[in-house]
Amino acid sequence: MSKVQTEMKPFLEKVKAREILFFELEYVAINGRQLVFDAIKQVLKERGSELTAALFSRYGLAPRPGASIKAIMEASGRAVTGGDPLVEQAEELIKKAFVEKAVLVKELPAVIKEAKERNIKVVAISAWPDTVAKEVMKKTGLDTLGVDIVAMDSQDPIFPRADHWLRILKQRGQEDIPVIALVSSRAACKGALTAGITCVALPDAYTAYEDFTGAKAVLNTFSDLSARELIDLVSRR
Repeated sequence: MSKVQTEMKPFLEKVKAREILFFELEYVAINGRQLVFDAIKQVLKERGSELTAALFSRYGLAPRPGASIKAIMEASGRAVTGGDPLVEQAEELIKKAFVEKAVLVKELPAVIKEAKERNIKVVAISAWPDTVAKEVMKKTGLDTLGVDIVAMDSQDPIFPRADHWLRILKQRGQEDIPVIALVSSRAACKGALTAGITCVALPDAYTAYEDFTGAKAVLNTFSDLSARELIDLVSRR
């Protein structure tokens, strides 16, 4: 490395990102919603209950299975009591599926590359514990693409809400930087919009019916736009 390169490196490393691009790790980057559906369906079947796509779409979209299972069981006229191992069984099945069956959306690396070339910081957000999120990052190769991870280990039935977004930005010292969010559900989109974040919705098979009013765009898949077109659409600078 030349002397000039050596002297420039510390300066370049300190260049502040001009924008931040967040995406939901489990529900935008990978096939996580289907993995959650399959796990909850399995544990409910063992209890003699059948989970349909319609029932899951209405009651099962919480990012962690606890709230979903409770709502689904109550809608079916059954209750989940305190200490019931059903939720823990579902969590373990989902964690296992994330590690073994997670498939990265093939267009996402190009979006990440395009964002980083424009000095846009890219961050994955997760409601799961840090250990689980990092396993998903490793499994999918996102850990090699310069993507940060924010794992909040949240059991909140709605995630990320506006206060989650604001807390994350405050903790990262990035409250004054324009923010972009790629989300998969109406709840996550509403939270982002309430927090003043530019939002693009990428609904899945279970959220496609939802209302994403206010989103900059609603895409069927990442392939609806090229990486450049997507970043052009949402970047404020």
